[in-house]
Amino acid sequence: MARPIELDSEGARTLPAAARARGLAEVLERYAALVLVVLAAAGFALRAGGVGEVGFAEDEINKLEAVRAYDRGDFTENAEHPMVMKALIYASARAADSWGLNAVGDEASIRFPNVLFGTLTLFPVFLLTSAFFGRRTGLVAAALWATGVGAVTYNRVAKEDTLLVFFMLFALYFYIRAKQASGFDPAAKRKNYLLSAVSWGLMFASKYFPHYFGLNMLYHYLFHVRKREPGEPRGNTPALFYVVVAVTFLLVNPAVLLPQTWKYLSAYSSEGLLTHHGYLMGETLYHNVVSKAPFGATPVYFYLLYLVTKTPVPVLSAFAAGLVALWRGRREPGAAFLLFMLLFWIVPYSLFGAKWLRYTLSLMPFVYMTAAVGVVALTRWLKGLLKAERRPGLAGFAGLASLALFVGVPAWGAAAAGPHYALYTNALAPRPAGYYFPHDELYDDGLREAIEYVAGHAPPGSTVAHETPGVVGHYLARFGRTDLRSEVISDSRFDVTSAPGPVYAILQRGRTYFENREEMERVRAHFKPETQIVIDGAVAAEVYSKE
Repeated sequence: MARPIELDSEGARTLPAAARARGLAEVLERYAALVLVVLAAAGFALRAGGVGEVGFAEDEINKLEAVRAYDRGDFTENAEHPMVMKALIYASARAADSWGLNAVGDEASIRFPNVLFGTLTLFPVFLLTSAFFGRRTGLVAAALWATGVGAVTYNRVAKEDTLLVFFMLFALYFYIRAKQASGFDPAAKRKNYLLSAVSWGLMFASKYFPHYFGLNMLYHYLFHVRKREPGEPRGNTPALFYVVVAVTFLLVNPAVLLPQTWKYLSAYSSEGLLTHHGYLMGETLYHNVVSKAPFGATPVYFYLLYLVTKTPVPVLSAFAAGLVALWRGRREPGAAFLLFMLLFWIVPYSLFGAKWLRYTLSLMPFVYMTAAVGVVALTRWLKGLLKAERRPGLAGFAGLASLALFVGVPAWGAAAAGPHYALYTNALAPRPAGYYFPHDELYDDGLREAIEYVAGHAPPGSTVAHETPGVVGHYLARFGRTDLRSEVISDSRFDVTSAPGPVYAILQRGRTYFENREEMERVRAHFKPETQIVIDGAVAAEVYSKE
């Protein structure tokens, strides 16, 4: 039978299956399943804790509307996204309704599927890392994912990226297992090819990002994860693999066959559905659309700035060390894989397309895997140094110290950032949270509280001016103020400054657009300030009024 390639921490020798546990690392490896369960519990606590304390974002209201449409038998709502995410949210929301859990608010039930799948993603992270670098590195990578603020943040948002990552990692892992299996064992190859195919189909049905499939094929065309033995059959990817991908995709995403879906996708991809434009980054408003990329849109250093300012410094240091280790071993399959995936994520995403921080969720597994390689390399170097200095006692604590520094400290920082994880900013950032990426860092956080203030103070029949019709409509209904008139500031048919009073304007720095920035300045200059919603030092929303 074929067995997965399992290397020790030095990446050079096969790890004996019956090796005795002699230190912390060996103990953790020996009880890997238990360690993963503990990590999953910690990861779930971070993701689920206070998940309903943050109000809905406008994008999440679209998912709520899709749930209501599914109730009516309409599967074309929010058609730019496939069905898996919406189906899971539908099941979660209906279960919460039946158990009476939505009586206070439905934020938690809408986000629960991603909380769950985001937690479970540590398992494919572990498996994929272990397939290349061994269980020790795999456990470190899983720990970094479970407690990493970059993963936790976007696993708490009802968007498709969490499911994309979950199924993509399994698809990559099973495909690697198929390639690692001997050609003399066609049954093992076939099983893993089929498991990979199902995972790819589910990934496509989670988010329409097919380029990861192409990257997988390109990597395996350029690199080989094992050498064939003399006379061994080639074991190429069977045609059935592609059939299973397509069948799985269509079975769980039948709405893609509807003409209305293609009509909507055509309008969406041609930017015909955009009602406003702009992304405020620092003090500069940039275009953030495909047609303006690469040099007429958000800066090409967008994602690099995110990594430098939003990744905990110990993880960033381990990532840098990991890059050095990977470059030195770049001819090895695992090193080549991570360098390949990092390169083909950073370059295309930085040059082409709209930029949003939630897209980084598909980057972070490779960042954490690289950091895990760095942690193991640094620990090995430190142990060697201490032994050379004839301090074997201290060398025995090197592993524990590494885990405390590279996993424990960042995990503590992530826990302290909750429940507003997106505002986490490391010590390297020269500006405070909410400055560089206000839209993504706040993501309508605080808007619910601003609407609640307006609902409690606005006279009957007042106008509420804002940029989030879905969120405002949802919370005005919850707060019993459907009498208030809702208007969008960036709508060319509405002028907030000349509208008859009373008018309450809700301004969000993260929702500054080319269509509304002048009106926002006029509101600040001529309206009466009512209140500010401040979250962890960042102004999330401002409320102004005029009679």
